[in-house]
Amino acid sequence: MIRPLILLTALLSAASAASVPSSRPLHLRAAPATTLRLSGGAAPTVKPPTGCKEVHKIPDGRQVFILEDADAISAAVVESVAAIGAECIAEKGSFTMCVPGGSIVKALSKLSPDAMDFSKVHVFFANERIGEFKCYKGAVSSFTERCGIPAENVHKVSDADPAAAAAAYEAEMLAAAPKSDSSAVAGMPCMDLILLGTGEDGHVGSLHPGSDEIKETGNGKVCLPIDKDGKKSIAISMDVINAARAVILSAAGEGRAAMVNQALSGEFEKWAVPAALVKCEGETVWMCDQA
Repeated sequence: MIRPLILLTALLSAASAASVPSSRPLHLRAAPATTLRLSGGAAPTVKPPTGCKEVHKIPDGRQVFILEDADAISAAVVESVAAIGAECIAEKGSFTMCVPGGSIVKALSKLSPDAMDFSKVHVFFANERIGEFKCYKGAVSSFTERCGIPAENVHKVSDADPAAAAAAYEAEMLAAAPKSDSSAVAGMPCMDLILLGTGEDGHVGSLHPGSDEIKETGNGKVCLPIDKDGKKSIAISMDVINAARAVILSAAGEGRAAMVNQALSGEFEKWAVPAALVKCEGETVWMCDQA
């Protein structure tokens, strides 16, 4: 669980970093003053969910919602997806979301088929192991089929070599979502919502600390091919994550406390905490548990 004292320390450090010149090797980009320039329209509102104990906003614009435990975070993710999806469909007639595998996609098994018009939803994947397709299979099993999302709107990664699969997936993302016109992430597909779990080492999706993939941040790539140790996969880039209209990250368990402290305070070496680099053009929200 994320202890309140650790979180307070991180928030104070972030506030100090915003007002005092820093010698840290990585300077985080401040959140935009307005979200009206987003290609998909104004950013959807990520409201504090039912059961939220505390809400903190740090100087760079990121928000932190404190919930009771991992189960409460899962319920909050579902509540947020339902609200944001319905808002986007009402605003512009569609909803594009990007999901990982694991506990996040399992949580979406609680998503109600009546939460929104699922015929207007497109689902993409933040990362995928080619051949195994665990993220795709998990989503179909958890919510896409049950909620009635058309099969053609659930965008499965192709069974090709990583470079070809990444290129094909980039084309699909760009066809389904408007391109961001922000100078920081220009040309990236602008997803309405990206959900991300976090690892104890600070990885998100398949963007690991110090990896070639996280070092592609800022290079304008959409999808990254990964072919290492006999494992073939693709991942969306940090540039795509930061082009989103909203991003929700979850971090539960005491084992993630040190990582959360680093990510929120900005006290880390360059490329060491990928989750800390998530600062999207819209709203970036961390959902953490408490002791």
